[in-house]
Amino acid sequence: MTLVQVDDIEIGAPQPGKIQAFAIDAPRIGGLDVYDLEFAGWVLGDGQRVKEIEIHQGGVVIRKAPLDQQRPDVARDYPDAHDSGIVGFRAWVSVVGLEPETELQLRAVLEDGVRSRLGAVRLRHQPVRSGFEPRLQPLMLTTMGRAGTTWTMRLLSEHPQIVVHRWHPYELRTARYWWHMLKTLSEPRDPHHSAQADHFQTNKQWIGYNPFYPEPITVTPGLSDWMGREYIEDLARFCQRSAEETYLRIAAGQGQTDVKFMAEKHRADNLPWLVWELYPKAKELFLVRDFRDVYSSMLAFNQKFGRRAFGPSHIESDAEFAQFLRNSTIRNLSRSWPKRQDRAHLIRYEDLITDPQMTLRGVLDYLELDATEPTVQGMVARASAENPEMTRHLTSRDVSTSLGRWKSSLSPELQSVANNAFGDVLQQFGYQV
Repeated sequence: MTLVQVDDIEIGAPQPGKIQAFAIDAPRIGGLDVYDLEFAGWVLGDGQRVKEIEIHQGGVVIRKAPLDQQRPDVARDYPDAHDSGIVGFRAWVSVVGLEPETELQLRAVLEDGVRSRLGAVRLRHQPVRSGFEPRLQPLMLTTMGRAGTTWTMRLLSEHPQIVVHRWHPYELRTARYWWHMLKTLSEPRDPHHSAQADHFQTNKQWIGYNPFYPEPITVTPGLSDWMGREYIEDLARFCQRSAEETYLRIAAGQGQTDVKFMAEKHRADNLPWLVWELYPKAKELFLVRDFRDVYSSMLAFNQKFGRRAFGPSHIESDAEFAQFLRNSTIRNLSRSWPKRQDRAHLIRYEDLITDPQMTLRGVLDYLELDATEPTVQGMVARASAENPEMTRHLTSRDVSTSLGRWKSSLSPELQSVANNAFGDVLQQFGYQV
């Protein structure tokens, strides 16, 4: 069975006023025995120049490629077109960490910033075959800031078979670091946005993608298969071993002897797909909270500490910040949950606060861990012990008053903004609007 199978290539139509003509030469329908595929072709703008090509997956740009390839055939066929000689593009994309069945869209970016869709490639790929046999399985807490992540991690840390680095606010993500390393170092060359072959060694703070793969390495027989497949499998094995060794040592240092899971916070990005690819027996908890309360808590946190800890610096108003949240982190959660709900478990922060024991039993049953009453009661009791660090982390008087805080802390105008921005996703996760 091939590692990558391209099932279909959809070719769009030129759009008058935007695109005069184009072609997608690669990839082609069929199988590949490496963990990447090439995208190549050419495109002519209509009335203005095309700056670059974007490759999208799930609404996220995963690769950009400028038009920097000479295409004498296009110059011959379109002699009157502006810059018809240098209109070709070429790029490579790794499938490591992509969804098992996915669609990659190609878009042309015009000089004025307008984008025009060129087509789509539908593909399937096999998981990376590292051969690593884990002693610990990942436990991913997929969520967003101010959604109750610190309290949830504190609770999980009190189960004897779950390893959490017990250091407030439980932000250690060394496993995620190693998995991110795998994703980065398995990417083919991108000299325009990542490491360059001529001077990659001059910047010790940045490694980047492999500047020598696929070209010029693949001109030597045998190197393509090794670099495109075996090297990546070796790298995956190293990263998995490093992540596990870190948490085995954490467990030993914390006096935990019979551990099964290493738990970390995660974003709703593509990295959880890579974790599922490497660890078919992994577990994932989706933690959500009324997004109006999340929004309110973020605003209060920024005000409490006198800095913008949440939201980029270019945001000029609280209303604009709400829309930013909806179109970034909240959108990613909304899209990720339906795709993985058959293998993941959903926690609502409100349930964790109002009925922690019942909610924890559901979590532990999903994890197939001891969920007896003494275990659950002990977890809640130990996690609830007075902790000055947790107190500093709060933006409400206490945990119970954080439920529905948006009704009192947001102005009527911002309440309306939040309801309009988050309404559909609130309903998706069972909240009233």
